[in-house]
Amino acid sequence: MRAIQLLFGTLALGAGWLPVQAAEESAPRPNVLFIIADDLNRCLPCYGHPIVKTPNVDRLAARAVRFDRAYCQYPVCSPSRVSFLSGRRPEQTRMFGNEGASRTPSLQDAVFLPEYFRQQGYFTARVGKVFHIGRDVPECWDVTEEGTPDNKIIYQPQEPQKLGLADSITAEGQLDGDTGEGGHWYTLEAVEDKLIDPHTARRVSALIEQGNEEGKPFFVACGFRRPHLPWMVPHEFSELYAPADLPLPVRGDVPRPGGDPQKPAASDDSRRASLRAYFACITFMDRQLGRVLDTMDRLRLWDNTVVIMLGDNGYHLGTRGGYWGKGTPYEESCGVPLLIAAPGRAQATGCQRVVEYVDFYPTLVDLCGLPPRGDFVGRSLRPLLDDPTIPWDHAAYTINARNSQPANLAVSTERFRYIEYADAKRPVELYDLQADPREWTNLASRADHAETLARMKMLAAQHRQKFW
Repeated sequence: MRAIQLLFGTLALGAGWLPVQAAEESAPRPNVLFIIADDLNRCLPCYGHPIVKTPNVDRLAARAVRFDRAYCQYPVCSPSRVSFLSGRRPEQTRMFGNEGASRTPSLQDAVFLPEYFRQQGYFTARVGKVFHIGRDVPECWDVTEEGTPDNKIIYQPQEPQKLGLADSITAEGQLDGDTGEGGHWYTLEAVEDKLIDPHTARRVSALIEQGNEEGKPFFVACGFRRPHLPWMVPHEFSELYAPADLPLPVRGDVPRPGGDPQKPAASDDSRRASLRAYFACITFMDRQLGRVLDTMDRLRLWDNTVVIMLGDNGYHLGTRGGYWGKGTPYEESCGVPLLIAAPGRAQATGCQRVVEYVDFYPTLVDLCGLPPRGDFVGRSLRPLLDDPTIPWDHAAYTINARNSQPANLAVSTERFRYIEYADAKRPVELYDLQADPREWTNLASRADHAETLARMKMLAAQHRQKFW
């Protein structure tokens, strides 16, 4: 009898993977909550910012891994979004601007991230700016809404007029000088409920509840418009930031990207007013995020929901020679905030490893136990969510285009950043981000960095050979 028991135990042990595997396969797949804040840079307390107030981002960060070295693939709205939602690089999507359909001719065979989850039996929904405004891909969603009155397409510069806010504007201003995107801002009366992001938060909360009640996992995407221009919030948010308390952005002795050196940078008063407006927009967005997180709390969904929050690209705030805006090949434009909270993974910790937005697709497929796809160019971040300190020798690649062709290429490693240009007359740039995080000192001509430069050039050449 003892021999039979030992034999049975040995067989059970040898085949132990079978019931475990069956249990894993039968376990409910986790939900996904995908949150995008438009033009949100790393000016957040969880990234060390001393002034901006975001209690709800902090609340999410306490459950998440904070990626300190995350990079978008293109530092402009639509190309970035189409890239991470397709899992393909801009060189593959051929989306280089904000015009045109998200399903470009190069993406006719692509299965977008939410579309794949829908095919796998998920309830999928989006509210707000997920793909670019007016560039939605309906086959991705069971429910798709703009978050606007009557579900109308309203582009951000049109909001004051089309939302009927003209009579609610109590103050208005714009960056003076040669500044980049211009920095138009408004302060409003207490009309929060007339704005798009609060409606987006309410509808996302309702769709989370609907998805939770339908008996199958959900993929809900929440696209907040702020802090994208125009910087427009009710006055209570602006009053949180006294202009006199805001330190002026340090321009640095570097050229302003695309700027006319004969034109002055913005005045001190204008810069402080614009900083105030941008920070107030972040706090306004944060309040709407809180409404969504309250729903997660109320429904007790944290143990079976993967939550990702990101900015679609970074944003310069008067740095780099006085530049305000995105679209440059530099850290403040290409580097982005990224929080991932996943059940059973690391929490309340930072990760210094370099990751890319094309990693989202394989990461979510991996975390949710979906069949892997063969067309990923990114890699699953699951190992970093288990242990954010493990070795991770991967670079990140961000491009800009010119004349509908890839042009600038930026390569980021854990210490260095390398930039090369389509214009061969323009010298390459190499920065040591540990010693020079603002990228003010180009080391490319320094003999003591020749080995590093050669390695970064090799990475760039390998990337171009594969994707250009």
